[in-house]
Amino acid sequence: MVIVGSSGSRASVPDSFSKKLLERPITREVLIGLKTRGLRMRVWYRALDRMERGLVDLTIRWVDNVRNRTMTKVLLQILEKLLLAVDHGIARVLAVGRSIAMRASKLAVRWGYNQAHAWRFNESLWRGLGELANPRREMQIP
Repeated sequence: MVIVGSSGSRASVPDSFSKKLLERPITREVLIGLKTRGLRMRVWYRALDRMERGLVDLTIRWVDNVRNRTMTKVLLQILEKLLLAVDHGIARVLAVGRSIAMRASKLAVRWGYNQAHAWRFNESLWRGLGELANPRREMQIP
């Protein structure tokens, strides 16, 4: 019996790609994909504590398909936590901010302000614009 990994009534994972991953059976490939995505987005170590990371790593190493109902529930909680961190991480803020900075820079250069070309490479500006573009998210000041 393979238990499909849906999170039931908890609809807090915003990304449709992430939702599709949680609706499939939990397999080694799904876990490796999510771990890789978390590592690339640099949230793997921040979002999950040591025990959670260890449990995912052991599951990747020893299990092809998760069949145990309890194990599925625990892994779903961990994966949901990871997906929320990936979807709401600083990488997303920087991507949104970079897009806004690029458009503003092009417009300002077109209007004659040539120093605005530097906005395209200023990561601090990207972060500020990204934070302002998402008012529901609490701004984090380092």
